[in-house]
Amino acid sequence: MLVKFHARGKGGGSGPVDYLLGKNRDREQATVIRGNPEQTRELIDSLDFKTKYTSGVLSFGESDIPEHQKQELMNELERHLMSGLDRDQYNCLWVQHQDKDRLELNFVIPNVELLSNKRLQPYYDKIDRARNDAFQTWVNGKYDFADPNDPSRRRTMSYAHDLPNEHKNVAEHITSGLLAITQAGEISNRDDIIKSLEDNGFTVARKTKNSISIAVPGHAKNIRLKGGIYEQDFRPSQSLRAEIEANILKYRQERKHRTEQARKLYQEKVSAKSEYNRQRYPRTSERTFSFVNKAPERAQQNIKKRTGQSNNNDQHRFDYRDFGNGNTVSTGLEISNNKLNDRVNKYERLTEANGIRHQEVGATATATKQRIRGTSESISATIKRLAGALAGAVGDYAKSAIELSRVRRDQRYSNQPCPA
Repeated sequence: MLVKFHARGKGGGSGPVDYLLGKNRDREQATVIRGNPEQTRELIDSLDFKTKYTSGVLSFGESDIPEHQKQELMNELERHLMSGLDRDQYNCLWVQHQDKDRLELNFVIPNVELLSNKRLQPYYDKIDRARNDAFQTWVNGKYDFADPNDPSRRRTMSYAHDLPNEHKNVAEHITSGLLAITQAGEISNRDDIIKSLEDNGFTVARKTKNSISIAVPGHAKNIRLKGGIYEQDFRPSQSLRAEIEANILKYRQERKHRTEQARKLYQEKVSAKSEYNRQRYPRTSERTFSFVNKAPERAQQNIKKRTGQSNNNDQHRFDYRDFGNGNTVSTGLEISNNKLNDRVNKYERLTEANGIRHQEVGATATATKQRIRGTSESISATIKRLAGALAGAVGDYAKSAIELSRVRRDQRYSNQPCPA
């Protein structure tokens, strides 16, 4: 079984779906075994990402396999590509082909996480190739499928960009491919070896009597190839056929060990990818838990801001590991202390500006209070003067009224005219 990814994904949804099932959905020996073709097509068409979908195929040397194994393999490949995600977080269409005298399980995945509508990238070769190689080796060993890397089955060399990431395996991989095409009668001397290397994307950097050194993309140092087929006077012989047969036997004897090593590596990398995906695409309950769980960290950061404490050597980031070579690859979700310090300084400048404004407002309020207090006192004095004057006027009026009443009373008794 060979896992292959297609170098496509920038068009609409009709392209991959029509290829797999036919434009009128009438392609011979093509069967939908999981998913909804029209739903996948419409979902791809709705995306505005540069690369809208990921597609590939599980290609078998066998003409068919049991149905339960197909289901197990589809489940495992989805776990491989969408590690840590639930079924309702992605869409995947599976179509079976049997029109080439062998079984093919084709898949198409829209590049979107359905709950958040964020872009989803199921496979990125530079980072995910090691996990994919381990998946392929483990599955072939587990189910005893035909192994495309078995020297007896290989008829061509690997291209330069298809080599494993591990430096120590590259020479072995190249030699195995050259032995296979030599056995097929395509190599007759050392010049054919060099031409085959160059045709497959390698640069021959140096030639000696007993070896050839080549430059390989992704490797800093040249790789030295040694052995009978790389010698200056190489010609195919009976001894070479014996070497090829020994190479085949050794490969098959090591299959059990190779399968177990691949299983461990695959599980390790799936766990790491699962953690990455759960962080990037959390479900609602996980988002709430994450918010609560990080409350102490946020409180500590607030305390540092208020006290002006900062550690210039820290970096707040989430890293995703390049599992092929162990290097750290930034996901872009990092905040350096320089930016953090800028935010703290901005906060302090705003606080200082607010303090100045508060002082200005306080001075204005004090002056206003003083003016109001002076006005109030002036009004109170005026009211007192008016009250005093009014009291005097009322007193005079009362005296006059009493005097007039007394005069009128006297006149009644004396019958004297009342003064006006």
